Amino acid sequence: MLYWLIIGVLIVIVCLIVYSFRRLHAKDSSTDISSTLITTGISLVISAFPGTKEIIASIIASVFSIFVSVEDNFVAILCGFILITLGLILRKDIKDRVFVLNMFGIFVQKEISDAHNIKALKLADFKVKEIIVDFVDLFNNSKVDEERNELIVKKIIKQCEAFSNRSKDFKSCYTGMAPIPYTILAGTKLSDCNLKRFFEFKRSTNSYYELKSKDRVHKHEILQVNYPQPINPKLNDVVVALSITKRVQKADLSQFEKLDIIDISINNPRDNVVETIEQLDDYGNTVLNAIEEIKLEYSQIDTIHLVASIPSCISIKLGMLFALSNNRIPRIISYHFIQGNQPKYPFGIVVSDINSDDTGRLISIEGR
Repeated sequence: MLYWLIIGVLIVIVCLIVYSFRRLHAKDSSTDISSTLITTGISLVISAFPGTKEIIASIIASVFSIFVSVEDNFVAILCGFILITLGLILRKDIKDRVFVLNMFGIFVQKEISDAHNIKALKLADFKVKEIIVDFVDLFNNSKVDEERNELIVKKIIKQCEAFSNRSKDFKSCYTGMAPIPYTILAGTKLSDCNLKRFFEFKRSTNSYYELKSKDRVHKHEILQVNYPQPINPKLNDVVVALSITKRVQKADLSQFEKLDIIDISINNPRDNVVETIEQLDDYGNTVLNAIEEIKLEYSQIDTIHLVASIPSCISIKLGMLFALSNNRIPRIISYHFIQGNQPKYPFGIVVSDINSDDTGRLISIEGR
């Protein structure tokens, strides 16, 4: 009995040390020792009970009135259940790992794994696995040509596909500060990724906040769709002006002056207006439904030019929805806004097209 007690105590102590060390020092470790702990625990429990040979010997001995002690080893059973419990706790710990896709497209770079942001979002540091798509140097302050665009698009596709594959069995999150066209493009590569959490940056407090599931007290503002009056149903191209963080000004759309402009907006566009997943889903579906409706209003529609002032979570959501509805919507080109430029939207990226090879192609307005 003393032997088993010493062995059991040593096993438990070693397991506790390994478990504690992993939590404190192995933030990015993907080693799964839970199966080993559970297997060892089950083996201990099973071995603690009398085996077939012992039971047969006891039966035979009883025939000759010989007493043979066949006892359960309760110390081994206890140690086994402790190991199984630790294994299950560790397995849950691993399943709770948080994979975050973070896009860096502008010079303001904010890593979620930064201590300040981890604290603000109330995340466990050792559980966060952040994958960064960094193309700041390639974007080079909005100076994009065919070669740079091709490199950016390849990087986005490669990193998003890797993120999607690695995070399938874990909690997936998104955040980022990148040009809207490239963020929407990234979303099209995450349509099979179960994104559940979104982190938005709040400039006023220089910190991140997480979108809540829903607000049970306040109703979010409705995204409204307005067509020009009258419409020109014979047009092949139309413009969708999407205003959520700032109002898209008609004066900035002079390059599209011959096209109908469909306005999709809230009454009071502003930063950080999206606060819940429910609101995010509602806005995304409203835009998608409006784009599908455009096909009915404009029977010859071929291309939708999307100009948008929206938060990053909306951008990624639209990309995911576009990918899932690719065969039901026209070609969509998303444009990048530059305040001091003329025209204001000097280039765009094809973010949705039935011809998948065309997705990601650079559309330069000066060259049109």
